[in-house]
Amino acid sequence: MLELTLSSLLNTMSADFCAIIEEEKDVVKSALIAFSMANQQYGPENVRKIISQSNHIQIKTLAVSSVISKCPNQL
Repeated sequence: MLELTLSSLLNTMSADFCAIIEEEKDVVKSALIAFSMANQQYGPENVRKIISQSNHIQIKTLAVSSVISKCPNQL
């Protein structure tokens, strides 16, 4: 199994986020649904581990750049 990285987690979430926000039109709801889908895909322990090992600047930077690259009109 490939090691989960923050980048792969956020890339997975951003693809789902972009698809969901087209229907929901709500950023928070779309982000939470995308997070729950990633949690289901990678397992809660892996997701928690990656998030807890990352600092807030890494998370913000990678999350925004990932969403901008997948659906630039959503931010």
